[in-house]
Parts: sequence; C-alpha cells; structure tokens
Amino acid sequence: MIRSARPSGRLVLASVALCTLASARSAHAQSLFDVEFRLAPQYLSYQVHAPADETIAELAIPVFVSIPVGERLSFDVGTAYASARVTAGPVHSAISGLTDTQIRGSYTFGSDLVVLTAGVSLPTGESSVNVDQFLAAGRIGNDFLAFPVSEMGTGLAATGGIAVARPFGDWGVGAGLAVRRSHAYEPFDVPGASFRYRPGNELRARIGVDRPLAAGRLALAVTYAAFGRDDADGSTYNTGDRIIAQGALTGLLGTHDYTIAAYNLFRAPGQYASGERAGRENVANVFLALGVHTLGTVFEPSLELRHWRQHVFDTAVERAQSSRLATVAVRAHARVAGLTLFPSAGYTLFGRLATLDDTGRPVNADLTGFSVGLVMRAAP
Repeated sequence: MIRSARPSGRLVLASVALCTLASARSAHAQSLFDVEFRLAPQYLSYQVHAPADETIAELAIPVFVSIPVGERLSFDVGTAYASARVTAGPVHSAISGLTDTQIRGSYTFGSDLVVLTAGVSLPTGESSVNVDQFLAAGRIGNDFLAFPVSEMGTGLAATGGIAVARPFGDWGVGAGLAVRRSHAYEPFDVPGASFRYRPGNELRARIGVDRPLAAGRLALAVTYAAFGRDDADGSTYNTGDRIIAQGALTGLLGTHDYTIAAYNLFRAPGQYASGERAGRENVANVFLALGVHTLGTVFEPSLELRHWRQHVFDTAVERAQSSRLATVAVRAHARVAGLTLFPSAGYTLFGRLATLDDTGRPVNADLTGFSVGLVMRAAP
C-alpha cells in the first residue's frame, strides 16, 4: 500500500500508460541486476448446472520478466501456458499450449512525467482452432467468467503510445493514448477451407487520477477503447466500442488494511460478421478485501460480486438477460527464501448464468466454481 503524503506520478503513469498488462518499473531499478521475475499459476473451474450441465476449467501459468536498462529505459516480456477443457455431457473440448508473447519497451522522460512505450505481440500461441477446440476456445473468452487466459493467440500485432502525468495539489493526474495494429490470421483450422480474419485497429484513451486519503489512497480511471471495422474474409463489421471505468480505495481499519475496488465494462451496440445486430452489454464488478496482520504475515479474505447484463436479439425482437455471481476468497502474503509469495483460493458460492434450454427458450442456470493460485515474485 502507498501512503506517501503526495500523489505518486509513477502510480498514475502505471495506471494510464498505454493500457498495457505490465506495470511500471520500480523506482530503484537501474541495472540488469535489478531484473524482476513473476510466475503466477492459477486453476479456475466453473460448473454450470441444469439445463446446461457444463464444466469449464482452465489451468493458466503466466510468466513475466521486467528488465531495466539504466534509469529510464526498461523492457517487459510476458507469456503464458494455458490448458482449457469443457465437458458438456458426452461432448469434450480442449485446447492447450503457449499464448502469444508480449514484449514492451518503456522510456521515461523527465521526473516520471512522460513515458513513451512500444510493444509487439509475437504469434507464439495457436491462433487457429479446429472443430474439436471451438467450444473450449469460445468459453474462456467470456468477459463475465473472466478466465486468466481468454485467448491462445491472435497473430502478430504492434502497439505504441504515450502517457503524461503531473501533480495538481494533492492530486496526481495522468492521461494515456495507445494504438494497436494487428496482422491478419486464420482463426479456424478446417480441412479444405480458408478463412482470413484481420482485426480492426484499436485506439485506447485513458485518464486517471489519484490522491492520498486519510491513511490510504484513492485512484480513479476511465478508458475509452475504439475499434476499427474487423474484416472476416471480406465481410466487415464492428461489435461495438468499450468504456471501462475503474476505482480503488485503500486504507487502514484499525491495524488492518482494507481495499474497496470496482470496475464497469460497457460495450456499445454493434454488428456481427453475419450481419446480425450485436446488442449492448455491461459487466459490473465490486471487490472488498481486508488485510489481517497475524502470525507474522497477512491474510486477506475477500468478497467479489459481479453482474452481467446483455441485450440480445431474437430475430427482430430485442430482449435483456442478466447473469450474476458471488465469490469468497482468501489470499496470504509470505516471504520464503527470497521470494514473495501470494497463495490464494476462492469459491463461487452463488451464481446464475443466462443460457438457453433444449428448446431454445432463455433460462438461467445455477453456477458454482472454485479457484486456486500462487503468485511468486522474485526481485532485488
């Protein structure tokens, strides 16, 4: 937790810079001897009960390395191994292997006020799926279920952008702009058929603010993601732009830390490659955690609530459907042999997932699940 008296320009830059997955390098990193390594294996499984009777599970092992080169330049490299499986009665679908590899370079100007970044996504993951893999590949891409790895590969892509931050009194304010351009690839491995898909260019604009608040910190950010028209074998379409709002409040409750965090992902109406309309949808998530200091370590019980509202079209008729879940979890913090460890476990004790029954009628199926994970961090 950051408790400095003034807002951290680096914190805001980390929040807004290019909207990438990697965080900003640590302030002390000045040489190749300050390399940071992170390994985060996680297993997540959901059971969708009648009428779906479907089990969706994924083992993900992300690996991330941050390599500083001097005080201003750093490189981040990340990839993952993932194995996903779906079982629905007699139907079994599985997909596994490496994901694409993300490489990013960042250069900081001045006193952490301007950061330029450039990155490339190398196609080390399998971007084409065969018929037996369709179901598994589709299920892990669900924004509501939020699997650790949502896609195995999307072909070659490049990203570049800029982020700027500066203090205004007790507030730190930052803004970032990033552009991503992707190469065409074949998403389906079907014998005797060829299908080329080129994602549209993606533009992300983000603004964030943070400030000290009592013994903690408040951080807020909004991201707008605009997508060009995708090209699916000559058919162009756009499934809708996104707006993502995020907020987090940290502080002290007695001698214990607390965290209150939330995000809201809104997708605007769009169109599918088939020409059918894609209705708007919204995913809202609230996370509450309390860090209890005991036995020389920190235990962090948490509660997470998520709601997904979709507008879908049945022929020419638009209707709304909702899904929801509640997950309880606990995470610990420990130092072992020079490693920082964060073991965790969670259980989705309540969930309702919008689906269709055998006749095509919209219904809600009960949803339960569990997860286990371990984040391991090695740094100087």
